[in-house]
Amino acid sequence: MNQRQAESVMEQKPIGYNVHTGSDRQAMLEAMGLFSVEQLFADVPQQVRLRRELDLPPALSEWELMRDVLAMAGLNQTVLTHSNFLGNGAYEHYIPAVVDAIVSRGEFLTAYTPYQPEMSQGLLQALFEFQVLVGKLLGQESVNCSVYDGATALAESCWMMCSASGKRRIVVTQALWTEYREVLTTYLEPRGVRLDSVGHDVGTGQIDAAALAALLASGDVAGVVLQSPNAFGVVEDVAALSPICKQGHALLGVCVNPLLCGWIEAPGRLGADIVVCEGQPLGLPLSAGGPYVGIIACSKPLERYLPGRLVGRVHDLNGKLGYALVKEDREQHVARDKATSHICSNQALNAIRVAIYLACLGDANFMRIAEANAANAALLYELLIALPGVRPLRSGTFFNEFSVELPVPSTVFCARMRKLGFFAGVPVEAALAGHDRGLLVAVTETKSRADIEAYAARAQACLREC
Repeated sequence: MNQRQAESVMEQKPIGYNVHTGSDRQAMLEAMGLFSVEQLFADVPQQVRLRRELDLPPALSEWELMRDVLAMAGLNQTVLTHSNFLGNGAYEHYIPAVVDAIVSRGEFLTAYTPYQPEMSQGLLQALFEFQVLVGKLLGQESVNCSVYDGATALAESCWMMCSASGKRRIVVTQALWTEYREVLTTYLEPRGVRLDSVGHDVGTGQIDAAALAALLASGDVAGVVLQSPNAFGVVEDVAALSPICKQGHALLGVCVNPLLCGWIEAPGRLGADIVVCEGQPLGLPLSAGGPYVGIIACSKPLERYLPGRLVGRVHDLNGKLGYALVKEDREQHVARDKATSHICSNQALNAIRVAIYLACLGDANFMRIAEANAANAALLYELLIALPGVRPLRSGTFFNEFSVELPVPSTVFCARMRKLGFFAGVPVEAALAGHDRGLLVAVTETKSRADIEAYAARAQACLREC
C-alpha cells in the first residue's frame, strides 16, 4: 500500500461496531418467543421513548478513539500533576511494586467465590492470612473477609450492635465524616434504628465524654460509634471512653485509620468491641474513589453477628490440613430472611492486596511508615500555624491529618492553591467548624521535606493575595 492509499484508508470513517449480528438478535428474540425488538420493548410507554437518532459524533477508528481519550485524560488534575494533601478518608500512600506483581497473578485476579474448598485452597489461604494479619493489626480476635468499603463496614457494625443487644438506638459522634454519616442513615433508619449524635469538645475536638455519659444513662443504647482520627483529624481517647460505654451497657465501635495502629495502641486493645476501617491506606491506590475494601473486626462473642464470611483452617476426613469457608450461614444467600446482613459479597482481591502489603512490610517497617506520616504532618502543622492569621481549629492530638482555621474561606484558599499546583486539603464542614474557614490537611510518607516546605511557602503567598 502506498502513502496515498494509506491516507485514503485513514480518512474513511468506520460505521461503528456491534457485537451482535442481525441473525444473533433474531435468534435471541425467538428464544424469548418474540418477533421484533419493538415487541421486546412494548412495555415502555411511548411518551418516554426517544424518537430520534442519538446525538453522537461520527464513529472513530481505534487509534482515533485512543488519541481522543488520552487527550481528555490529559486534562485531568491528579496526584501526578499536583502535590496532594487531600485526606478525609482516601490517602496517597506508596504501594510497593510487589503488591501489584502478586495480586495480578491469574490465580487471584480471576478467582471466583471459593465455595468449593478443594478447588480454591490458594485463595482461601490468602483470605485466611488477611484475617490473621488484620486481626493482629486492629487488636481483635475475629475478622471477616471484607465488605465493600469503610462506610458500609461502619453501617454493618452498627447493625451488629443492634442485633447483639436487641436495642435499636445508636449514638454517633458528630465529628464523623459526612459521607459515612449519610451511609449510616441510609442503612439504619429504614430498619427502625434511631441515630443520636454526641457533640465534641470545641477545644480539643474529641468526643464530649460528659454528654456521652448522659446519653447512655437511659440504658437503651445498643452502641456508640466514634471515628479516630475524626473529621478534625483528632485522635479519640478510646481507653477513656470504653468504661463510659460499659457503664451505660452499650457496645463501643471505633472506625479507625488502620495506619494509626502502627503509631499508637490498636482500638481493640483499648476496649473497643468492634473495630472497622477502610483498608485503602494498606496497599490500595486512590483509583478515583474505588473500589476499596471495608474491614470489620470484633471480639469473639460478637462473631456470630459478623456479616460476610469467615475462612478457617480445618482438617478433612483424612486429617489433611486445609482451608474452607467455615461461617457463611449469616449471609443472605444461605440464611435468606434470617440473614444478619444483606452483604453476600466481598472485596476479595483488594483484601489480598492488604494481606500482601502487610506481609511484605512486617511490623517494624509498618511502624516506620506510620511514624513518617505523623512526623510529616507535625512539620507542616508547625509551618502553617506560624503563618499570619492561621491557627489550630482544634487542639487535640493528631496523626497524619490535622485541621487549621484560615483567615479566609477554605474553599477560596483551596481554589487558589489548586491553580498553583497543590491540592491543599478538604474544607471542614461548616456546621462542625462553626464557620467556613476550617481546612483538613493530610500528609503521608509520600511527601518530602521539600514538598512540605513548598506547600507552606505557596500557602503564605496565597493568603497574602487573599
